[in-house]
Amino acid sequence: MKDVSEGIIEKKIEEEFHICENCGYRLGFHVSFQKKADFFEVILICPNCGQRHRVNWLVNFA
Repeated sequence: MKDVSEGIIEKKIEEEFHICENCGYRLGFHVSFQKKADFFEVILICPNCGQRHRVNWLVNFA
């Protein structure tokens, strides 16, 4: 398992993404929202090791 203080892993989701590439945790992710101008970027966080994954999802809470 690598040190998660290195930052966010860029991840392109093909069909399904529920296993952490850092620690192998298999039960999905927590979600955080990072403010970017007029929208939020969704960041997936492994609940086991804390590794953050950027999946290029943007949302607007209207």
